Amino acid sequence: MKILYSLCLFFLILSPLSALAQQPEILSDYSWINGLATPSRYTHVRDGYVEDISYEAYFNRYRERLDVPRLRISTDLQESAAAHAAYLATNGVGSDPHGEIEGKVGFTGESILSRCWEAGYSEFCTEVQAGGASDGDGYSAIDALMMTPYHRQTMMYPYFTEVGCALDSGYFVCDIGYALEDYGKEWTQETSPMIYPYDGQVISTTFYVSENPMPYPEYAYQFIGPTFMYWPLGEFSWDVSVALYDLTAQSSITTIVSLDLDDEHADGAIFFNPIEPLSLDHEYAVHVEGETLSGPFDVSWTVKTQKSSKIDFPNGDEVISYDSRVHWAGETGEYLVTTPDGGVRALIDRLEGWIMLAVDRAGEAYYIDPLTKARYYLRDGSTAYEFLRTFGLGITTMNLEQIPEAGSGETPGALAKSLAGRIMLQVDAHGEAWYIHPETYERHYMADGNEAYRIMRELSEGTLYEWISEIPEGVAE
Repeated sequence: MKILYSLCLFFLILSPLSALAQQPEILSDYSWINGLATPSRYTHVRDGYVEDISYEAYFNRYRERLDVPRLRISTDLQESAAAHAAYLATNGVGSDPHGEIEGKVGFTGESILSRCWEAGYSEFCTEVQAGGASDGDGYSAIDALMMTPYHRQTMMYPYFTEVGCALDSGYFVCDIGYALEDYGKEWTQETSPMIYPYDGQVISTTFYVSENPMPYPEYAYQFIGPTFMYWPLGEFSWDVSVALYDLTAQSSITTIVSLDLDDEHADGAIFFNPIEPLSLDHEYAVHVEGETLSGPFDVSWTVKTQKSSKIDFPNGDEVISYDSRVHWAGETGEYLVTTPDGGVRALIDRLEGWIMLAVDRAGEAYYIDPLTKARYYLRDGSTAYEFLRTFGLGITTMNLEQIPEAGSGETPGALAKSLAGRIMLQVDAHGEAWYIHPETYERHYMADGNEAYRIMRELSEGTLYEWISEIPEGVAE
């Protein structure tokens, strides 16, 4: 069944001084393509399972991909979001999707802020929401919200701090919190420009124009090409030119619609869409250039279109199913949608507790967690050390000493074998971290980041990324 979302938001992002209305020009010079390096691989935030993580964790996956600080999960905001989702499920959207009418069933506050405060939240808050989500699939609602211009900014605003999400009978709500004294900091301190889709991202071929406020009224409730964004936070841009080039077909895209640069809802971001849907399974190069008060900018990046069961909207009348995994389409464009089978589970059972090195991807290291049955990317030594500690299981010194230390030559017992592949934290000492090798059952002390990195390299098993890619990717909370 095709799922179409109605999307609306309330936001308070501070806007720069308006200038005369102007739209980006379509660049006719494509010399910027020379020297453009395409990524060695393309990714999407839906890679792997999502069904076992929270909506907030999935929300944070997008922020991580854009190098935006993660939002803390707030139970108060979860409560206020759940209350408003329940109100919408009972009463419908009405004229103000973010408002509630006193006296109606489920009323908890006329405004977003009053509902957050009613739930016990002590700071300020804003909100994004989507209608039309299928039961249990707030993840697709987040995907849909990220496809839109205005919602995307609210969700990725770097100085927001907390989030709580809820889904009720097709109504999905995320309340986002922030401290008032931190609000609008991008106008007072240096921040990095934001691009989306990010470099190397897999994207849809289409965007269903349905948002409140409506970004392109002339294309309302139609499918056009996906939304591209360059956002120099805290800056206003002028003399802007944009370009989109089909690297696969070696042709330029010249039919582009864009928002005015002084659009009060765009908050200084440059938004543009190809009018026609993009071609399936093509690589595209994106280019944006112009001026800000900080000086000229000239940015290029690359994305790829692929159809999957889980990314976003289908093209026109095509059907999209929302399953728990991404399965990319084959060269014919046919869906390759299946559910995890015994082969994947057998692979997980075989590798759980191991650290696997993808030798074909510069030795990227992945820890296969025995509990969540997922693989976790260990980016480098220092982060790997802290990352592994998040999986730590507390153990007393007395019990830890029953596990042979590496090189001791002692015979491992039942306790050591039961903890194979686990990370142990010595709770009655100083929380020292130990890794129990999944084959020798010996414990290895991870004294610091450098030692964790050494262990990661020396005790790992080599593999090809393709072989372990079927293991779902996890996100550490």
